[in-house]
Amino acid sequence: MEVKQNTLGQRQTFSNTHYPRNYEEVKGLLAAFYDAKQPYSVVSTGNNWGYGCDHSHEDVEHHVNLSRMNRIIHFDEVDGLITIEPGVTYGQLHRFLKNKKSKWITPVHGGGPECSVIGNAIERGYGITPITDHFQAVQSLRALLPNGKLYQSPLYSIGLRKLGKLFRNGIGPYLDGVFTQSNLGVVTEMTIRLAPESEHLELFFIDVKESELESAVEMIKTFKRKFKGTVGGINLMNTERVISMLSEYPKEGIEKREPLSEDFIRMKAKKHLIAPWTMVGALYGEKSVVKATKKLIKKDLRKLKGKKVFLGKTKIELIKKVASILPGGIGSSLEKTAESLEGLFNILSGVPQNTALKLAYWKNLSKTPDAPVLNPNTDNCGLIWYAPLVEMNPQSVRDYVKMVKEVSLKFNITPLITLTTIDDLCFDSTIPILFNRDDVIDQKKAHEYFNALLETGKRNGFYPYRLGTNSMQSYLSALDEDYVSIMRSLKDAFDADDLLATGRYIPGKEFEQRLKASPSNSLGAKL
Repeated sequence: MEVKQNTLGQRQTFSNTHYPRNYEEVKGLLAAFYDAKQPYSVVSTGNNWGYGCDHSHEDVEHHVNLSRMNRIIHFDEVDGLITIEPGVTYGQLHRFLKNKKSKWITPVHGGGPECSVIGNAIERGYGITPITDHFQAVQSLRALLPNGKLYQSPLYSIGLRKLGKLFRNGIGPYLDGVFTQSNLGVVTEMTIRLAPESEHLELFFIDVKESELESAVEMIKTFKRKFKGTVGGINLMNTERVISMLSEYPKEGIEKREPLSEDFIRMKAKKHLIAPWTMVGALYGEKSVVKATKKLIKKDLRKLKGKKVFLGKTKIELIKKVASILPGGIGSSLEKTAESLEGLFNILSGVPQNTALKLAYWKNLSKTPDAPVLNPNTDNCGLIWYAPLVEMNPQSVRDYVKMVKEVSLKFNITPLITLTTIDDLCFDSTIPILFNRDDVIDQKKAHEYFNALLETGKRNGFYPYRLGTNSMQSYLSALDEDYVSIMRSLKDAFDADDLLATGRYIPGKEFEQRLKASPSNSLGAKL
């Protein structure tokens, strides 16, 4: 018997937790569950901080953690294709590539080195390295179905394994995608495509005034369209979000459950020269290409009145040296800025870092993020992610920011807003909802705040690109009958007994029956 609590503050009891080490052991477990008709859940490493961690969406007798299945099965140095198991983390992959002196980089995100590469791809996660969309990097996969059958990408299934890794679309119906954000099978192997190491990488930081937000959105859209392949992911962050990277949350504010005061925000913004909005991105490529792109971008940026800073590795090293010799508070402040810059540069270079993960500790009074290995879950951090899709349109972004500020004001919470480019059509916004996990009232308020953002956002056209254990039921309740019926047909074909991760993105049988019995779904109501 094992009791686990996650960063959402949820508690769950598992009677049996299994840690298979290879494909055959997973196959044996699934066969045993199938024969005994025992429900179960599966995670890769359980380190999806802020979405549920090592928890299942419903209580189950058996919980399977694939973290010990961590083989790197095959690496193609010529084409940058790597075949891995679910327990392979970003840190492990980076070390492997570094030891090989490879020219390819790890497709990292801000969650740190201990997160599963496959786990993030299955949730259709993203980062800001050149291959932003991590599912788009998936070339092929293998998945065990609850009924014991093995799914392989089409070209695999006719014996052309090498070709299957090279051509992600396969032949016939494309089914690899049904194993993402679903409960239809257990992915045991995946081949992903890596991005090549760039000859030159340069960061850019652009100050944006509140009145210039719409112009900044239009510029970002233009940059992503005109300079595709050179411009990586771009973040647009509000003042408070930048402050959270550079300053500690006042202890008194945590104890009294208060937001950051306006005086504190003004003081920190002045000290660190933080604008109302900060645009952060990177340019990748040959030095001459980066230089030419930078020249064109600078020309467009003349419309914005704030400072524009472009930094390569050499300049960041220089800032670090200057910080080390400056006395007192000035040197200390510059040193902290230099550390953040170096951390961001490393992430954009494909080096997993704890730089962004430290945010999870912002309202943690019992632990600080000083250890080399961070685990917000076991370290008692309170974190829920609200990550809605926002159209890359100036008015949509303005409406979204207004909505977040209004909801935040009602709950007396400081909004930490980031807008990250998925492509040139959509931002994914991330709002970390941080709370003191030892404070029951603060935890309750955090969940109410999330629910208010979820429902208000949905009414205004904003909805998360992925869901956690706290929000799945709300999503399932919003689905129409036809969609539920189609998804249930798939589930019945793959898992007729509803054994695997019931209620995860696909409604359970009882849910479908309740939906059909609802008066709003009757023929009379529809006519």
